[in-house]
Amino acid sequence: MVRRIPQYWTWRFLPGFFFQTMPAAILTPLLTLTLAERGVEAWIIGSLVAVGSISYMLALAATPGLVRRYGQQPVFRAALALGALALAGLALFERPLPLAGSFALAGFTAGLRFTLAESWAPALATPESRGRVMALFQTSIGAALFAGAGSLLVTGIHGPTPRVLALATGLAGLALLWPMRAPAGAGEAPLKAGLRGALAQVGPLALGMALLGGLFESGLSVALPLYGLQTGFGSTLATGIVTAMGLGSLAQYPFGALADRWPWRQVIVGTTAVIALSALLLPLARGAPWLLLLLGVVWGSAGGGLYTLATIRNSARLRGERLITASAVTQFAYMIGDASGPAIGGVAIDLAPRFGLPALVIGAGLLGLGLILSVTESGQCAIPSASPAPGRAEA
Repeated sequence: MVRRIPQYWTWRFLPGFFFQTMPAAILTPLLTLTLAERGVEAWIIGSLVAVGSISYMLALAATPGLVRRYGQQPVFRAALALGALALAGLALFERPLPLAGSFALAGFTAGLRFTLAESWAPALATPESRGRVMALFQTSIGAALFAGAGSLLVTGIHGPTPRVLALATGLAGLALLWPMRAPAGAGEAPLKAGLRGALAQVGPLALGMALLGGLFESGLSVALPLYGLQTGFGSTLATGIVTAMGLGSLAQYPFGALADRWPWRQVIVGTTAVIALSALLLPLARGAPWLLLLLGVVWGSAGGGLYTLATIRNSARLRGERLITASAVTQFAYMIGDASGPAIGGVAIDLAPRFGLPALVIGAGLLGLGLILSVTESGQCAIPSASPAPGRAEA
């Protein structure tokens, strides 16, 4: 199966974005811990990280317009170059104000790169391998986040080693990605209807999947450990839950393989059913703590799988600027689920410590399954036959 995925994509695109993602996974926790050790107030540290997230979201909104005006290739290379400048700032600066500027630039350029990447990856794949290519791309990002944060266990947070590692991996990604050219199809007619047209072309199914995926893959990574602590299981289990969800999120390839061989609607119904049925097990975890670890793996995998399937669907139906716009909108939906999880999960635990979070996840799972079963859209055929993929890149 893997042999049918283009080698050019495998040896340049996939490792390139892996290395481009690692520095953020190293420097964000590193700066959080080192600034705290120096006595910087917690609200300042939190604000610095938030600046990066806000800038990322601004980039999602700005990418289609920038691409329309300057073209995919110039925007991508500008994001690579300015991203390297931001990385140097995060690795070298120690004062909050210049760090804020570096976080802002890093977040904005990352938003540009990853929005373009989700439109390039399917164009570099053959139609029969599109699902696996998109799944491998999402897996590479998750693996980089996991490896980057885990590297601090080896290097520690003091001394130059973690910063040198962040710079080295970022430069390796830059070297791999800089020669890449925008895939053919960049000149496709742009979408004229603004936000309403973007929402319509993505559709309620894909948007709902992305939102539900963000909630279960990432949003509950805060609420589920808190539920474990509230239940009295201790910090060791709570830490294990976070690790379990991270490991589960790496298992994206099966969803891509299924999307290459089965009708898209059947795959998403099955994936959402797994989430909904597994949510019914959460009330039983009070008497079986190991269930929280199992649910962490399942939700990390299936939640990430829903977002991966949403990107596969977008890539099978759209090209050029339309796909870039759809990617930005889908990422927004995912981030809403990601951001809302800690907030509503914490409220649910505070209001009803025993049953608040189980009621929330069961309701969300069943609501998502109901949405997918009730909404009908065209283009429910198997993903590989939805549209041809371009076979060559343009200068």
